[in-house]
Amino acid sequence: MFQGALRQISKDEGKMHHWDEPCLLMPPPAYWFDEHWDVARASRLHDTVYDLVPLDHPRRSVALPFMHDRKWLGANGDWIAAADHHGWCLVNVYTERHIPLPSLPDSKIHHSIVSYRPAYSFNWGPAIYLLKIVICQVPTKGGRYADYKLIALFDKTIFYLEGGGDWRMLEALTPAPDYPNYCDAIELRGHVFAVDETDGSTYFWDTANENLMLPFVIPPPVVDDQQYAWFLAPSADGKRLMIILTVNKIGIANAEVPPDIPYAANGLQLRQYPPVATYVFELDPLSTARAGDFLWRQVNSLGDHSLFLGLNYPIIANLKKRESKAPDGTLVPFMRKNCVYTAYRNIRYNQYPKILRCNLQPDEGETVGVISLPKDGWDSVRQAAMWFKPALNIARSVLPLKKQ
Repeated sequence: MFQGALRQISKDEGKMHHWDEPCLLMPPPAYWFDEHWDVARASRLHDTVYDLVPLDHPRRSVALPFMHDRKWLGANGDWIAAADHHGWCLVNVYTERHIPLPSLPDSKIHHSIVSYRPAYSFNWGPAIYLLKIVICQVPTKGGRYADYKLIALFDKTIFYLEGGGDWRMLEALTPAPDYPNYCDAIELRGHVFAVDETDGSTYFWDTANENLMLPFVIPPPVVDDQQYAWFLAPSADGKRLMIILTVNKIGIANAEVPPDIPYAANGLQLRQYPPVATYVFELDPLSTARAGDFLWRQVNSLGDHSLFLGLNYPIIANLKKRESKAPDGTLVPFMRKNCVYTAYRNIRYNQYPKILRCNLQPDEGETVGVISLPKDGWDSVRQAAMWFKPALNIARSVLPLKKQ
């Protein structure tokens, strides 16, 4: 169980601080080979044993029995959204509490959930592709575990769910074939925000309004010919919307690939690439919506914080004890403050097997740190690595853990 890994962590009494920081939760590298699902399912370990990897310290194996024959679709705090061949659910990684989720209306799964891109068909149109489940608000004991809020993010549409209710479709009323091409979404102060990968326009809906077909549209903060990867996140105080963009493709001249640098601390493979443009902007969308004037303000520094973006709900980590740069200009330590860390943006993002660290205030000539993961094949069952922050406050209530 996950608690077993925390018992091992308890032996690191003098180094507890790194378990207070985001880690990578991902399949063990031994399982990163191409195989068909029918072959892979023969091993239960392939389904339930994962690696929890601090960015500068030894990894730990964690057993997640509830993940047997399931694939994760997203995460927030102690909760994972998962799917099997029968439907979706929320599961707590510590207590294994299981919350079944209602089915989408008028839908039919076209392909297995373990396929490359799970496709859904609806009565009203062509197949759309599931990107992730965004856990906007986790269920709590005080709310009888029915106070969760979720977004089912597809490439062409969005569904929103509040615990105890049914999924509601959020529409943008754009004519075919000009459907939005969504790539990320969050919920903030009772509103759902979704960014369009095509141009960075951000749609948002008031979830208290019964009419969910007329969203506001916020223009992108940058308009140029670059292709960006767009992410959304709440500000540290939860009051403002942040949009983060990085150049979608990284590389060097003549398509050369930098050599992998083994990182003895945790077994990850590191690479360094030339700098890429990374920007963070923010605004208060609710106050500007009333005025009809959406003006993004560029954020030039995150201070002691860093952002961890990907399949998980955005993590804004306070890394006050960390440096913002390596003393000698090298790639390590890999965990630093005032950086944006990006990982897989959806459940099977095959074309982008890299995890980036981009400094918002890089020195001249500073390179981008990259964790290089093997590229999976079309029949591989590997799940997307995602950021996960161990809940030591829960672990300490049952285990003799000590913090430095």
